[in-house]
Amino acid sequence: MTEAQIKGVIIKKCLDLWGSKAVLTRDWDLEKIAAALAENCRKYQVDPRLALAQGIAECHFAVAPGANRSRKTRNIYNVGNVDSGGNRYLQSYEQGIETYCRLIAREYNWEGGAVTAESLIAHDFRRPRGGRYATDPAYTATIAALVKAIDKALRAKKQTTEDAESSSAETTKKNQA
Repeated sequence: MTEAQIKGVIIKKCLDLWGSKAVLTRDWDLEKIAAALAENCRKYQVDPRLALAQGIAECHFAVAPGANRSRKTRNIYNVGNVDSGGNRYLQSYEQGIETYCRLIAREYNWEGGAVTAESLIAHDFRRPRGGRYATDPAYTATIAALVKAIDKALRAKKQTTEDAESSSAETTKKNQA
């Protein structure tokens, strides 16, 4: 998945969703977040659709008005932020993305290769050695729905791009004739 596709999903599913209510702190940078997500998903072999879906489910990439904890800790995925109130503070959102990808690759890898959304959904976000990523009983269904929505958005964008390229090619041929 490209950085442009990642940015497109974050814009559509987070920024557009919250509109003028989106909270953008001075250290929140879409370009850096998209680059970090693309780089760390490649580095740790984590499905970017999974990372996007979990980032959206956890806090809409820290732009949701109620995502105070994620903004305060710069921890989009809340890795180490526990329900009892303990927080894990990070230096940047990008560090949080790397922390998440490293955790998913190390603790939630069932097949020994890339960690896919489908694998984690099939295993209900449980670790091979026991324990579960989230306490919310609906977490798996939420992520599955988000992955499906991300896939649909990516297919629609691809179709729009292909239609535009086809139209442009037809116009060029007509102009050359």
